[in-house]
Amino acid sequence: MTRERGMVTAEAAVVAPFVLVLGLALLWCSALGIAQVRLSDATREAARVVARGEPVASAERLARSQAPDGTTIRVRRAQGLVEVRATVRAGLPFLPHVGTRRLHAHAVAADEQP
Repeated sequence: MTRERGMVTAEAAVVAPFVLVLGLALLWCSALGIAQVRLSDATREAARVVARGEPVASAERLARSQAPDGTTIRVRRAQGLVEVRATVRAGLPFLPHVGTRRLHAHAVAADEQP
C-alpha cells in the first residue's frame, strides 16, 4: 500500500497540461466564433443602413461600433446593390498576438434608393 501513495499526484501532473491546452483551445475557438458573429452582424447592419439611403460614413461608424476593434470596413454601391466587406485579425483576448486569424464578413443589400 505504501508504494501506491503518490500515484494520483503523478497522474494529475501528467494530465494537467492536456487539460490546460484543451481549455485554451476551447477558449480560442469561442473567441474566434464570437468575433466572426460580431463581424457578420456589423456588415449586415451597415449594408441595410446604406441601402435605406443613410450616408456611408454613418454606416461605417455603426459597423465599427458593433465589430471587434481594429476592423476594416469597405462599402461599395454598384448596379442597385450595396456591398459591405469587413476584415479583422482576431485571437485570444488576453494574448492578442497568439493564435490570431484573419476573419472576413460580407453582406449585400438591395439599394432602396430610386
